[in-house]
Amino acid sequence: MADSASVASDLERVRSIRALIADQDLLICLYPHLFAVKQMARLAGIHSRRQRVFVESRADALGHLHTMTTVPWLLVSERLSDSSGLTLLSDCRRLIPSHRSLLLLNRPSAETLKIARQLGVDALLDERSVEKRSGALIQALAALQEGSRYEDPRLQDEHQAPHTSNKTLSGRQLEILALVAEGLSNRVIAQQLQISSNTVRDHLSEIMLRLDVNNRASAVSSALRRGLMP
Repeated sequence: MADSASVASDLERVRSIRALIADQDLLICLYPHLFAVKQMARLAGIHSRRQRVFVESRADALGHLHTMTTVPWLLVSERLSDSSGLTLLSDCRRLIPSHRSLLLLNRPSAETLKIARQLGVDALLDERSVEKRSGALIQALAALQEGSRYEDPRLQDEHQAPHTSNKTLSGRQLEILALVAEGLSNRVIAQQLQISSNTVRDHLSEIMLRLDVNNRASAVSSALRRGLMP
């Protein structure tokens, strides 16, 4: 009986999700292949004349956005194969200000939540809520449909206290920022670190998001004030 009830409950969830996305084009950019990806992939088989685009990288997502004739809902994970979901959503905010977005957080933190709120992400969802089938995904999609905002209660419960750690940047990001402080260009930094110029650019975009600044000089200045750089 319990198994039958679980199957019925899953079918009801699928019906609810199908109804919520029936009239929407979707661009789904998720990485890595965790339960959330499988959950979203189930939607690919739902009959619809609307577009259903599945990608794993920021580059592919931006490529598809340039070819889509309508404004899709963006369902994006915090981690992508080539960048972060926050960077992609920042790009999309500039390209398509009217888009609706859902961010799936793999490793939620107070700092990440702060950045997502600053970007105006419409729905914030903890990956664990999807895994536990808590109903948060349906509530998040309903918010997108209604034009309202949604934040997973799990995120609110666990991250009410302000983030106090000074370690807001990764070791690689600090390394790049130190070279920026020396006046080096992205090309020269890429050569020194033996990475691509695009990777340097993406790191700098993420750095500026995390420090809440909009240019390289301000990023260096902010990092110095916070004690992140010697």
